[in-house]
Amino acid sequence: MTSFHFDIGSRARNAGRFISRVQSELLRALAERKKESRFSQQSLANKLEVHRSLINRQLSGEANLTLRSLADLAWAMDLEIALELKKPDVGPGKNQSSATSTVESAPIKVLNGVRSPTAPVPANSDRSESAEHRAKSA
Repeated sequence: MTSFHFDIGSRARNAGRFISRVQSELLRALAERKKESRFSQQSLANKLEVHRSLINRQLSGEANLTLRSLADLAWAMDLEIALELKKPDVGPGKNQSSATSTVESAPIKVLNGVRSPTAPVPANSDRSESAEHRAKSA
Protein backbone atom coordinates (compact mmCIF):
# COMPACT_ATOMS: atom_id res chain seq x y z
CA MET A 1 0.00 0.00 0.00
CA THR A 2 1.36 3.41 -0.95
CA SER A 3 1.48 5.99 1.80
CA PHE A 4 2.00 9.72 1.43
CA HIS A 5 2.78 12.21 4.14
CA PHE A 6 2.67 15.90 3.45
CA ASP A 7 2.12 19.14 5.29
CA ILE A 8 -0.89 21.21 4.25
CA GLY A 9 0.36 24.27 6.09
CA SER A 10 -1.06 26.03 9.10
CA ARG A 11 -3.29 28.36 7.06
CA ALA A 12 -5.11 25.53 5.28
CA ARG A 13 -5.20 23.44 8.48
CA ASN A 14 -6.84 26.27 10.42
CA ALA A 15 -9.35 26.88 7.63
CA GLY A 16 -10.21 23.18 7.50
CA ARG A 17 -10.71 23.03 11.25
CA PHE A 18 -12.95 26.10 11.18
CA ILE A 19 -15.08 24.69 8.37
CA SER A 20 -15.36 21.41 10.26
CA ARG A 21 -16.50 23.21 13.42
CA VAL A 22 -19.14 25.16 11.46
CA GLN A 23 -20.48 21.97 9.86
CA SER A 24 -20.51 20.16 13.21
CA GLU A 25 -22.37 23.04 14.83
CA LEU A 26 -24.95 23.09 12.03
CA LEU A 27 -25.51 19.35 12.37
CA ARG A 28 -25.79 19.64 16.15
CA ALA A 29 -28.32 22.48 15.84
CA LEU A 30 -30.36 20.52 13.30
CA ALA A 31 -30.34 17.43 15.56
CA GLU A 32 -31.56 19.55 18.49
CA ARG A 33 -34.34 21.01 16.33
CA LYS A 34 -35.37 17.48 15.27
CA LYS A 35 -35.68 16.47 18.95
CA GLU A 36 -37.77 19.55 19.78
CA SER A 37 -40.19 19.13 16.89
CA ARG A 38 -40.66 17.36 13.59
CA PHE A 39 -37.92 19.36 11.87
CA SER A 40 -36.06 17.81 8.94
CA GLN A 41 -33.81 18.69 6.04
CA GLN A 42 -36.95 18.74 3.91
CA SER A 43 -38.68 21.29 6.16
CA LEU A 44 -35.48 23.35 6.15
CA ALA A 45 -35.40 23.20 2.34
CA ASN A 46 -39.09 24.13 2.14
CA LYS A 47 -38.57 27.16 4.36
CA LEU A 48 -35.60 28.30 2.26
CA GLU A 49 -37.38 27.41 -1.00
CA VAL A 50 -34.50 25.25 -2.23
CA HIS A 51 -34.19 21.56 -3.05
CA ARG A 52 -33.47 19.19 -0.15
CA SER A 53 -30.35 17.88 -1.93
CA LEU A 54 -28.75 21.33 -1.61
CA ILE A 55 -29.32 21.29 2.16
CA ASN A 56 -27.89 17.79 2.31
CA ARG A 57 -24.79 18.80 0.32
CA GLN A 58 -24.25 21.88 2.49
CA LEU A 59 -24.55 19.94 5.74
CA SER A 60 -22.30 17.12 4.52
CA GLY A 61 -19.60 19.45 3.23
CA GLU A 62 -20.06 18.56 -0.44
CA ALA A 63 -21.22 22.10 -1.27
CA ASN A 64 -19.48 25.27 -0.18
CA LEU A 65 -21.15 27.20 2.60
CA THR A 66 -21.08 30.93 2.05
CA LEU A 67 -21.74 33.37 4.85
CA ARG A 68 -25.10 34.02 3.21
CA SER A 69 -26.05 30.33 3.09
CA LEU A 70 -24.92 29.92 6.70
CA ALA A 71 -27.10 32.89 7.70
CA ASP A 72 -30.02 31.42 5.71
CA LEU A 73 -29.69 28.05 7.44
CA ALA A 74 -29.59 29.71 10.85
CA TRP A 75 -32.66 31.81 9.96
CA ALA A 76 -34.56 28.74 8.78
CA MET A 77 -33.82 27.01 12.11
CA ASP A 78 -34.84 30.16 14.05
CA LEU A 79 -31.31 30.49 15.42
CA GLU A 80 -28.84 33.34 15.71
CA ILE A 81 -25.18 33.03 14.74
CA ALA A 82 -22.53 34.02 17.27
CA LEU A 83 -18.98 34.44 15.99
CA GLU A 84 -16.01 34.78 18.29
CA LEU A 85 -12.44 35.52 17.26
CA LYS A 86 -9.91 34.64 19.93
CA LYS A 87 -6.34 33.57 20.45
CA PRO A 88 -5.81 29.82 20.09
CA ASP A 89 -5.87 27.68 23.23
CA VAL A 90 -2.37 26.71 24.29
CA GLY A 91 -1.68 23.83 26.60
CA PRO A 92 -1.24 20.10 26.94
CA GLY A 93 -3.19 18.17 24.33
CA LYS A 94 -3.70 21.21 22.10
CA ASN A 95 -2.09 21.05 18.68
CA GLN A 96 -0.01 24.06 17.79
CA SER A 97 -0.17 24.83 14.08
CA SER A 98 3.50 25.69 13.70
CA ALA A 99 4.73 23.01 16.10
CA THR A 100 2.75 19.99 14.87
CA SER A 101 4.17 19.81 11.38
CA THR A 102 6.29 16.70 10.94
CA VAL A 103 7.45 17.73 7.49
CA GLU A 104 9.66 20.68 6.79
CA SER A 105 9.85 21.67 3.15
CA ALA A 106 11.37 18.37 2.02
CA PRO A 107 10.30 16.69 -1.21
CA ILE A 108 7.70 13.92 -1.06
CA LYS A 109 9.30 10.56 -0.32
CA VAL A 110 8.21 7.24 -1.78
CA LEU A 111 7.45 4.70 0.94
CA ASN A 112 6.81 0.96 1.19
CA GLY A 113 9.04 -0.03 -1.69
CA VAL A 114 7.09 1.81 -4.36
CA ARG A 115 9.45 3.01 -7.03
CA SER A 116 9.80 6.53 -8.30
CA PRO A 117 8.69 7.10 -11.92
CA THR A 118 12.30 7.28 -13.17
CA ALA A 119 13.68 4.22 -11.37
CA PRO A 120 13.45 0.95 -13.35
CA VAL A 121 12.05 -2.11 -11.55
CA PRO A 122 14.18 -5.24 -11.92
CA ALA A 123 12.32 -8.27 -13.27
CA ASN A 124 13.03 -10.26 -10.10
CA SER A 125 12.08 -7.53 -7.63
CA ASP A 126 10.19 -8.27 -4.42
CA ARG A 127 7.18 -6.44 -5.78
CA SER A 128 6.79 -8.69 -8.80
CA GLU A 129 7.35 -11.79 -6.63
CA SER A 130 4.68 -10.69 -4.17
CA ALA A 131 2.27 -10.11 -7.07
CA GLU A 132 2.97 -13.63 -8.37
CA HIS A 133 2.55 -15.04 -4.86
CA ARG A 134 -0.81 -13.29 -4.48
CA ALA A 135 -1.95 -14.61 -7.87
CA LYS A 136 -1.03 -18.20 -6.91
CA SER A 137 -2.70 -17.99 -3.49
CA ALA A 138 -5.95 -16.54 -4.92
